Amino acid sequence: MNFIEFLQSVGRSILDGIRRNKLPASLSVVAVVLTTAFALTSDFDERPRYRRFILPEIEKTENQFVEAMRQAEEEPREPWRMLYFLAGHRLAKKALRVIRSERPMTTGGRKAQAELVLYYELVDEELAIIRTAMSNNDAYDYIGEWKRTNAELLPIRERWLKWLTAGAPIQ
Repeated sequence: MNFIEFLQSVGRSILDGIRRNKLPASLSVVAVVLTTAFALTSDFDERPRYRRFILPEIEKTENQFVEAMRQAEEEPREPWRMLYFLAGHRLAKKALRVIRSERPMTTGGRKAQAELVLYYELVDEELAIIRTAMSNNDAYDYIGEWKRTNAELLPIRERWLKWLTAGAPIQ
């Protein structure tokens, strides 16, 4: 018996089993079709799961970053101001690592998460540029530059926040 004859024998056996068990076979086909249709067309909302399991860790690192940058803005003494600013940059990198480590399940969640990742990638890049300018110019207004840059970048983060709070799809 060669391989082709073996496949023909298996095919005949399957067809014979279907002919003898028409009702169970047809019900199985209907179940597979319906399950596939529901799985492909369901609009699963993962935001409650996201808020419960993913968001707390993201909020924790974001709050640390925002607090360090706020302290840098409010600190009147220059050495401390710069240290808070440098700590803020380090915490922005940490936030980026945490956000990248989380994986939403739905397409909308992945798009929203990508917006937040993009925001922190750009924040990291801009803070690195500001740090370079700080090292070249002692009188550089790095806090003012950070505020201007962050104001430009916040709409990217707002798209993630919009998905999280209102459930609007990310365009």
